[in-house]
Amino acid sequence: MTLIKELQINIAMSNYNQRSGSYSANYDYIFLDNLNNTLFRNDLRNLKIKTLDGTECKILYLPEYGSQKAAILARIPVSKISQTTKLILEVHDTTFSSTLTPGNDLLMFDANHDTYSQFFMEYSGLSINNDSTDNGKFLRAYYVPSFDGSSPSSLFTKIASGSSLSNGRVTVARFKYIHGNVSVNDNATYHGTTTGSFMMQADYNLTMYQEDIQSTSLNFGGNKSYCLFNGAKTLVMASSFDSYSSGSDDEGNWKQYHIHGRVGTGTSSTSDYLEGFIRNNPTKIYQNEYAEVEISPEWYATTDFDEFNYVDLKWLLIFPSPLFAANGIPTITITERDSKHGIRLYKGSHEYPKAYKGSRLLWDADDENLEDTGLHIPDKIINGNWDWVF
Repeated sequence: MTLIKELQINIAMSNYNQRSGSYSANYDYIFLDNLNNTLFRNDLRNLKIKTLDGTECKILYLPEYGSQKAAILARIPVSKISQTTKLILEVHDTTFSSTLTPGNDLLMFDANHDTYSQFFMEYSGLSINNDSTDNGKFLRAYYVPSFDGSSPSSLFTKIASGSSLSNGRVTVARFKYIHGNVSVNDNATYHGTTTGSFMMQADYNLTMYQEDIQSTSLNFGGNKSYCLFNGAKTLVMASSFDSYSSGSDDEGNWKQYHIHGRVGTGTSSTSDYLEGFIRNNPTKIYQNEYAEVEISPEWYATTDFDEFNYVDLKWLLIFPSPLFAANGIPTITITERDSKHGIRLYKGSHEYPKAYKGSRLLWDADDENLEDTGLHIPDKIINGNWDWVF
């Protein structure tokens, strides 16, 4: 195994807020879906991700599909995440296997390998189909009208409930086919619904209204006047609930939340997305945990539009990530590794970000702009946890 190149992943948040104290996990998950470089294999399996101090991050390699490029899900220690998170991207001459295994707070359904009845509620419209595109499989969910409400008419998970509502939730679904009228709710209950991010895509030509309107809407974030998801697409949906008030009444304990939601085709600033906020939401929410995820083809109680009556799912990821769920759209860039490291001076617990000799600036703690004013640390001590005291 030979290291060919060290690059740097720069993740800049436009509206970064540190996680709330209620979020206790040691890791955040970062979905990287726009890694492009001639040094990378098409499946990205020659890449490793590390923190700046050399700690290797566990990663899950997600293959390309149709027009959707390969992606990586990385697990990053919380202490290494900030408004301008930096990671080292190592390029090797060999192929690696995924080191991140779904389970606990990371849930994944892969139609190629997993039994859907263990992940989704069963009904007559679900079927596993062979995929001639990649010799794999996909899960098809047909719209099956259920007028008595006895069965679901959608892909409805049954193992995603239970994570704290105070955490961020991110749902990533890759489709072979998604088109027409479809809705997605990342916090759904059977025979009802809860507050969360709810996306609905509608083509009114295919409804009783017969209007020439195509739009995708987010329940509290407006709409766009065209279909966002058509064919092989990746849907990324995020929700966060930041409590600003709480209390009790006859119905139990409640909280009121600032709610942030987003739905789009990816996680980067170049992705097509809808975003919405509810500040000081006055609704008293008695729910404490996230419910299930629902993906539903909608409205066709007829065979006239049969080609729009289904969605085909390749895989589904559900994971907590305040970095993506509670903050603005990240801008992710790949650059040459910055080998310059600023020294931070401490006297007791007080930090002195700059150091002078007379009027001459000897070093600057801002790692972004050292140029020739910085005192660079030798490589052998870069990864040390140094407190420089004077």
